Amino acid sequence: MVLKRKVNKEVPHRKQIIKVNPYENAENVMELMANICSAQPSVNTDTYWNIIRDAYDKQVGGKSLKEYLNENRVDLFDIDFRHDLNDLFQKISLCLDRRENTEHTQIVVAGGFSSGKSSFLNRLTNCVNLLPTGVEPVSVVKTYLYCSENNNTVSVKGVNLKNVLVNLDTGVLQAIQHAKQSNVYLASVLDKLFVEIPSKSLDGIVFIDTPGYNNSNKANKSNGKTDRETALEALKEGNVLFWLVDCERGTTVTDDIEIIKQFEGKKVFIFNKADKKGYQESEKIVENAARVLYKEFPQDEIIDIIAFSTLDNKIYYSKNKKTLSTIVTESKREGNGISELNDLKEQISELFDDEIDWANINIDKIKEVYKEKVALKNERESEFRKVRSEDNDEDYITKELRDVLVDGYEEVLKIADNIAHASLESLNEFSNFLDEMVSWDNSEHECWVNTLRPKIDSALNRYELCCDRHNSAIKYSYYNNDYRKDLSKRIQNYIADRFKEFYDSMCEECKSLLEEKARLKAIIKNMQGYQNLFMGALDMGIRLYKQQNKATTFYKDDDFIPNVFESIQKDNYKHFLLSFEKGVDLSVCNTDGYNPLTFAVQAGNNQMVQFLLDHNADPSLKDRRGYNAFHTAVENQYRDICKLLLEVDPDLISTETDSGESAKELAQKATFAKWIEQEINYA
Repeated sequence: MVLKRKVNKEVPHRKQIIKVNPYENAENVMELMANICSAQPSVNTDTYWNIIRDAYDKQVGGKSLKEYLNENRVDLFDIDFRHDLNDLFQKISLCLDRRENTEHTQIVVAGGFSSGKSSFLNRLTNCVNLLPTGVEPVSVVKTYLYCSENNNTVSVKGVNLKNVLVNLDTGVLQAIQHAKQSNVYLASVLDKLFVEIPSKSLDGIVFIDTPGYNNSNKANKSNGKTDRETALEALKEGNVLFWLVDCERGTTVTDDIEIIKQFEGKKVFIFNKADKKGYQESEKIVENAARVLYKEFPQDEIIDIIAFSTLDNKIYYSKNKKTLSTIVTESKREGNGISELNDLKEQISELFDDEIDWANINIDKIKEVYKEKVALKNERESEFRKVRSEDNDEDYITKELRDVLVDGYEEVLKIADNIAHASLESLNEFSNFLDEMVSWDNSEHECWVNTLRPKIDSALNRYELCCDRHNSAIKYSYYNNDYRKDLSKRIQNYIADRFKEFYDSMCEECKSLLEEKARLKAIIKNMQGYQNLFMGALDMGIRLYKQQNKATTFYKDDDFIPNVFESIQKDNYKHFLLSFEKGVDLSVCNTDGYNPLTFAVQAGNNQMVQFLLDHNADPSLKDRRGYNAFHTAVENQYRDICKLLLEVDPDLISTETDSGESAKELAQKATFAKWIEQEINYA
């Protein structure tokens, strides 16, 4: 038994408009995927430095960077500076490459699967059908919704897996799901999406739509990331978190808390679909959740906890008695208004400033050291001039040397005189003693003489020692006055040489200090000049990069909407589908009196007829000739199309044209008339 699909019948010739996403068709999706994959960047990010360099060269009179540095001290940048500058430059390239850079306040909209994130954003942005919604997992690709009063219309751009920016039509958003009617995964060739939305009330805000973190543990074919990984990645980018929970869950769960704790900014907890619970139950849900959340998070981190209905577009209960507009306004204040790109540019400028500050600090240190060195040099220089003078016999150093030598010599002579005097006295005493002994009687004084013998020998030894000392002292007479003057001169010259070495060293150090000071001043001057040139070139390069690296456009012009009748006539199914993107009024007829459905039937295009029936086109709707789709199929003897129509509405078999003709009367060939009669009898 064949199940018959009935349609809701209304007044004939009523206005029926069909609006269809063209990417429900696998052929269209495959063509779009091929274009996205083949898109090439107009400017390769690897050539970004060349853009900067060229912009820089223009600012230094056509000189290359190398030439400029050779002329202005190539060594003014140390290794650490060049390393840090290169590191920041690479970050700028990556920042431009990612393209999500913005000064907007970034609000991450996250939560579990089927918490209503996309529906909430559609309602909040006043773009009812912008993001796809449904009971099946929808959001796959991380999507940035840029709200600005300067935007005129909704526009969509995507970034493919080669990081190439491509223009897309809004219909793509409805096709970015885990699964579509076409069974073709458009998300498999896109990494992220950027949607520009005109909005005065949300100006300055970008919403980041994320997939449900708990949807699946399987990695997406598009980027190799699970929905959880994609959600966690988005949490790192936001200033504020809007965490959505299905009201029917009652409260947050442990897994939610674990994920939420990875976000460090302000938070808004939204229990969605509150219309299913009502006011009293919504209040209980919020209060119970508040007791849990205030234990897990500081109270000043939570802007509000609300029960909200996307369907009704209103708050059923607010913990902090705030309106949705107030929550949005407070969330917007959490943005720092500084884009990552501008922050990196500021860091580069600070890098130059740090080098300039370092040079200034060292110049101040050099000034102090130089002052000390000059004072010491001047002091020693005065002394040195006195020492090196050959004619100045009264030079204090020369006099001091002479006095030391003369006094020392006189002391030596005095000691020698003392020794000689002592020796003479010893000789006299010994002579006297010997004279006395001659008169003695040896026999009578034998014992006494024996006693005195050792003393006599000792006295003799002392005498000889005194004589030796005396003779040694006498030798000092060799150092006469001329010798002393010569020695004094040699010592004077030696000291003068030492002073000269010191003086020359001090002069060299002062010279080095002055050179280092000049070098540092050159560094400051060149750093300041190079900083201005580099930052100007950086800005110019960024502008050129953005101008040249525009999004690749390959889809139809927005102004081009294929005519449904021409598409049917030319049997162009692609244009036929595109004609429904903006909506097609099935009650409108062409010059021959056919409406789109009857014209597709007349053309015998089963695929187009099937498409219209799948989208609830009313086969009983009559055209200007007074024929419905079945009448036209019978007239043209299209048995297959007749069967398609009767499966949708079996009552078509008994309908008549406006002129009163039955299906049997419209059948011309006997065989076809017989088939019609059988269908009538069966009905």
